[in-house]
Amino acid sequence: MKKFLRMTLVFGCLVLIIFTGLSAQETEEKKSTSEVVLIKEDFIKNNCESVGDALQTITGVYVNSTGEISLRDVSSSKVVVVLDGQRLNTAQGGGVNVSDMPIGNIEKIELLRGGRSAQYGADAVGGVIRITTKSQQMGSKIVGMGAKTTFGSYNRQIYNISNTINHKKISSFLSYQRDMWDGNYSYIDYYGNEKSLINNQQSAFNIFYKLSLAIDSKQQVNASTNYYKANNRTPGMIDNLTPEAVLKYDNKSYNLSYDNSALFKDFSLKTQGYFLDYETKFDNPENPNVPPSDHDNYALGFELSQTGTLVKGISVIYGYSLRNDRIQSTEVGDKTRNTHSGHTSLTARKELNHFINSLEAAMALRYDSPSDFENALSPRFSFSANHSGTINIALLAHITKSYKAPSFNDLYWPKDAFAIGNPDLVPEKGDNYDIGITSSYSGISLSANYFNNDVKNLILWAQDPAVNNLWTPHNISKTSTQGLETSLTLALFKEMIMINGEYTFMKALDKGPDPNYHNNYIIYRPKNKFDLTETFKYKSIEWNLIYHYVGLRYTNSTNTKWLPSFYMIDTNLSYRFKMMDVSWNSTFEISNILNESYMRVLGTAEPGRMYKFSIGVNI
Repeated sequence: MKKFLRMTLVFGCLVLIIFTGLSAQETEEKKSTSEVVLIKEDFIKNNCESVGDALQTITGVYVNSTGEISLRDVSSSKVVVVLDGQRLNTAQGGGVNVSDMPIGNIEKIELLRGGRSAQYGADAVGGVIRITTKSQQMGSKIVGMGAKTTFGSYNRQIYNISNTINHKKISSFLSYQRDMWDGNYSYIDYYGNEKSLINNQQSAFNIFYKLSLAIDSKQQVNASTNYYKANNRTPGMIDNLTPEAVLKYDNKSYNLSYDNSALFKDFSLKTQGYFLDYETKFDNPENPNVPPSDHDNYALGFELSQTGTLVKGISVIYGYSLRNDRIQSTEVGDKTRNTHSGHTSLTARKELNHFINSLEAAMALRYDSPSDFENALSPRFSFSANHSGTINIALLAHITKSYKAPSFNDLYWPKDAFAIGNPDLVPEKGDNYDIGITSSYSGISLSANYFNNDVKNLILWAQDPAVNNLWTPHNISKTSTQGLETSLTLALFKEMIMINGEYTFMKALDKGPDPNYHNNYIIYRPKNKFDLTETFKYKSIEWNLIYHYVGLRYTNSTNTKWLPSFYMIDTNLSYRFKMMDVSWNSTFEISNILNESYMRVLGTAEPGRMYKFSIGVNI
């Protein structure tokens, strides 16, 4: 029955695309595969509660159970997350928890795939997530208020309140979110038995405040702070459960920036200072011989940049940044890294009176000088050609080099019963290029992007006989990844019906010297991933039906074990209306309608069918 429903859904969508494609109405929406932008309408359509929810709607993106994001063939530690210009990644290693960022605070999310070290420095091997927060409520209201509450399966409860103030030259945005759930759901183990996952309760709150002052029409000052605190239970893997373990977060961040859009002639100035204070604690009372672990990460950063026009059609950006990373850890100890960076980019644009309306070429270069490993020079070249008219066509290409610095965990993890760090590591270096085309015509938009990513001196953790088979990292391998990302969007009947299909083919191979693994697929990197979304809008009602498919993933480096492909179908129905000058919105959502049993990672438990209902109000 499930297979029949799945085939019916896919077949129905394909018939609808073929049958109605010629009657599609004009739309300005454009989809890009290497650079994707998500805005408020996307958050609403997918009933997102967090940045992690929003990013998971993009094909080829994976957000794990701890909220860390992976792109294409790279892990979360190689994806840089930038919030209002401040880099959230820490030198300890690992990724950034994007699932603890409430979507109500966010104005826009930009996903930039591929190597970006020329702009963002170390660790931007896989790409960059650029997040912009809200600064004020649009409109003429001096004071605005918003509230939203969500109830769902396993006693999921989310409460969010927000306040905006716009008065003369001052604007502010304040939000508070409380998130709780029991989380002890049923799952299917390796042998097909239904069991209950325990110790999965979660409790967190998030406070965000942003204040903006417009000194005049050219100058603006922004100050923001964020406080996130969580007390989460950690059930562990189903073959190694930890029924009493606790993971606690206590994160604070502060950001101050000054912008001058016309410092002199055609040059602007932006300065920014920020401070991060992230604390993570893990305690497993079942093992009294192992004391709780405590990791305190601190980062203090300062950035200065200018943008201007040299001559007509040629613009330049240059800047300098200084960052101090420090950690106090029960495992790693006290470590410090200071990084000085300089960057510049030159962009030339030419308007033409031919079939090609415009050409653009850009060259970016960044020099990073960290205190604890070799200096790095990261170049990037980009090119685009555009045609505008009845049919819009754009050709884009990027060539770049990127690198990843060894993390504090990689270098200094102390010898224990399982692992030991390696202080002799050198940075990973990646060579990336991609070329893509986007086009749109009368309500139809299509994009395709080919990418290639080769990484040398890949830092790989593996068991080493030289240290009694402890897990330790070495620069012993390299990878080669090729793939194709495609997207097709149809807007029908004046955008009353929207259909979007996104497919990614990826071939991620181990190119290391070991003949046992050479040309094998990298673990957990599926060849095929497909998402299909149908949206129906009528007046104040919106209905979305979303189909997800993830292909087979190998779970060991010899490719002798794997997780089978899986698919899921989600849906949500929203109703928005206005009453007495008050805006109301409500959404009912069902995820995993068919109650599919699957694993994203071997040994993890995933919930089955879940329900969620949200209601919000804005005054």
